[in-house]
Order: sequence, then structure tokens, then C-alpha cells
Amino acid sequence: MDRKFVEDWLKQLKEYWFQKDIESAVFLFEKTVFYQETPFMQPYTTLEEIRNEWQHVKNENIQYIEIKPLAIDGNIVIAQWILKQNNENFDGIYEIKFNENRECIYFKSWEMKDE
Repeated sequence: MDRKFVEDWLKQLKEYWFQKDIESAVFLFEKTVFYQETPFMQPYTTLEEIRNEWQHVKNENIQYIEIKPLAIDGNIVIAQWILKQNNENFDGIYEIKFNENRECIYFKSWEMKDE
């Protein structure tokens, strides 16, 4: 996994999220068999569950998104994300695993709301 591919993939995720382009965002997870927005919720294992999770983005007032890679180890990426929406600040870490075809197969997020 090279840094350019990872940065491009994260850039697509950011743009689709910011533009609320749910179908394009969900397409990034077409091969994903484990998707978890927070460790406190049940992971999604189907594309339909992931698509349903992304529907809430439509109602968010997204003001700022930043996503940057922190580490790449083989096909595993750790990325930091920062989000401002609805006048609240959030940040966290993604763990993303890709298969040999560079398709996302695993996505897990940890988040923290700034007080």
C-alpha cells in the first residue's frame, strides 16, 4: 500500500462525505465485510447496512472535514479525522484494511467529541 493511493482514497472519502454524495461514499465500501463507526455499536457486515448508516449524513450541517494518514503497515492504514458539524467538534482514528486489489474490506472508527 503506497501513501499516494491512501491519500487519494481518503480524499475521495472526505469529498463524498462533505458533498453528501452517499452512493459514491458507499461505493468505497463495496467489498467491506466489517464496518464499525464506533466500538460501542454493532459492526455492519453488508453493503445495505453501510448504506443505511450513511443516510444520516443528509441531515448534518458539515462545516469542516480533515482526514490524514498516520501510518501504513502493509494493507492496514491508520488515519486521523477531524470533523466539525452542527457547531460541534469531533475527532478520531480510522483503522482501514485493504485487500490485494486495493479495495476496503475492513473499516473501524474511534471518535471523541470535544467538550
